[in-house]
Amino acid sequence: MINVQAPDSILFPQPGVGKVERTITPTKPGRVKFKATYWPARLCDHDSQVTLVPDDQVTVLGRHGITLLVVPAGYISPGNSPEDEPGVEEASESQSLGFTQKLSSVFAKLWR
Repeated sequence: MINVQAPDSILFPQPGVGKVERTITPTKPGRVKFKATYWPARLCDHDSQVTLVPDDQVTVLGRHGITLLVVPAGYISPGNSPEDEPGVEEASESQSLGFTQKLSSVFAKLWR
């Protein structure tokens, strides 16, 4: 795991999939089922105007203390970066770099 700016914030090396159990808004945390356990969760991107309702799928990017940091499923995916264009050699390394940059951008917004 990689420490992210605040000492108790961690970016997971591999994002996971969770399911919303209690509504999450930009200003109000909720709850997510992740790896067979229920966790408090909040949106990673406070600038988004999204509301996640029960049964929505989310991508779990990391945690702050015991609170999971989530984005809507599909908000960040390794397959939608410019490095993924056909003909680019070493695509898997480029995809990984693009994905890491996107995650870093989301966490940078978290700490402004």
